[in-house]
Amino acid sequence: MLKIANRVKALKSSSIMAISARAAELKAEGHEVISLAAGEPDFNTPDLIQAAATKAMKDGITKYTPATGFQSLREAIAKKISLENGFPVDPEEVLITSGAKHGLYLALQCLVDPGEAILIPTPAWVSYSPMIELAGASVIPLPLYEEDGYRPNVERWKGMAIPPNAKGIIINSPNNPTGVVYSREELIKLTGWALQRNLWIISDEIYEKIIYDNLTHTSISALGPEAKKATITVSGFSKSYAMTGWRFGWVIADRPFIAKMASLQSQSNSHVTSFVQWAAITACTLPPEIGNFMVAEFDKRRRYCMERLDKMGDYLSYTRPTGAFYIFINLSKWLIKNRMTDLEFCKELLNKEYVGVVPGSSFGKEHSIRISYATNIDNLKKAFDRIEAYLNR
Repeated sequence: MLKIANRVKALKSSSIMAISARAAELKAEGHEVISLAAGEPDFNTPDLIQAAATKAMKDGITKYTPATGFQSLREAIAKKISLENGFPVDPEEVLITSGAKHGLYLALQCLVDPGEAILIPTPAWVSYSPMIELAGASVIPLPLYEEDGYRPNVERWKGMAIPPNAKGIIINSPNNPTGVVYSREELIKLTGWALQRNLWIISDEIYEKIIYDNLTHTSISALGPEAKKATITVSGFSKSYAMTGWRFGWVIADRPFIAKMASLQSQSNSHVTSFVQWAAITACTLPPEIGNFMVAEFDKRRRYCMERLDKMGDYLSYTRPTGAFYIFINLSKWLIKNRMTDLEFCKELLNKEYVGVVPGSSFGKEHSIRISYATNIDNLKKAFDRIEAYLNR
């Protein structure tokens, strides 16, 4: 009998993609489905970026590019990050990738060997663990607690035995799924804790431009030369400029590491689509107002969601989100009473009320759900009306 590789036998598709696929099926059957599952802005990509891609294609920028990406784009990214994120970046420290997700995948493939381990503050994004396991490594969850606002508290981890095979830690701020933005002081403590243990730091900063309540984003590499040397920074324009389908991102790290990642990319997907890269040069130079209007709209939706959730306090609790476009909701009061898992809740809510949300167990935290408010207020109103009706029943 023909066999497949062991590394993919236990591999599961993303739960978020699965819920989105089921929602699409129900829509095709004629139901009015409202999905609060996918982490995708509902805005269109800004016109200037679209126009730049169209012009690039007309100008014949449709051929192969260097595996690292166009030099002019790497220079633009380096300049942008140096000015906006507060740490110096050389173009040779930049790799252009097919989305931040692919950047994370390439980084892990180059970072860990079979038998090693990566630490993940949990709850965490659903794809971190599978990507680590595909690299042959294991996952060590570092628990985050609702009573701490899902913020990293290194005092909580001092009793944990971190094994010598631990190679690195993934830090994600603003955070998916909690929507929490880590303060500079918290990141200083967390980075110091990691450096003391000789850990690489993978800093997933894809939501860096979507922040509320007058807070600011801190890049770990901006915390000093030692932090920068140990950090692999991953980001992109997917969330900030609604470019999810363009599959464009970047990784910033020391030159030798970037060179190895580029070699791996050259032997897999070769490079990022040429005219997408050319359009990204325009994205690097857009004025802040282009993205700010989206953040302002997200903030309106965030506040509406919190108003509705505050009225459901008998059933749930939640942590105030200060970034990204997610709210992580603790449903244990309702779920335990009704003897239901979070996965069962999500399936029933979708199949009976036609509202898609993601189970917290997918992020490593049971009895919870994650909602995305990357949809308009009318949809949010309908969705919350249905959720409230279901909880009341």
